[in-house]
Amino acid sequence: MSTSSRRGLVGLLAALLCLVGAASAQASADGPKLCAPGNTACVWFTNDGDVIHVQDVACDGHSAVAQVQIASLGIYDNLWNSDGCGTIRTYSYGTAVPEGTTVYYRPCIGEWGTRTLLSCNSGWTHGTA
Repeated sequence: MSTSSRRGLVGLLAALLCLVGAASAQASADGPKLCAPGNTACVWFTNDGDVIHVQDVACDGHSAVAQVQIASLGIYDNLWNSDGCGTIRTYSYGTAVPEGTTVYYRPCIGEWGTRTLLSCNSGWTHGTA
């Protein structure tokens, strides 16, 4: 094999190793917006700052709540938006969540005064920090 052929092969192998390494790194990803039945509360995740957004959609006197689970970190939170109809409250986990960690969440409605959940979406969705 000629020297130029070896260099070409080495260059190709190096490029492939870079691609494999990049593909195996976990990419962060925003999560989809998920709304409770009847579109009363909506929740979504953005990975820049690892932020949960809790939107109170219905003018029904109830608060919107995001249930958040990051099991690998032992985080099980209920994040409340008691600001009223049409508002969005955000909660940032910042650097508390390592890159590549899956953040599960779902919307609920509840009574702010007693911190009682009335109902939650049956399914969960997720984003990646």
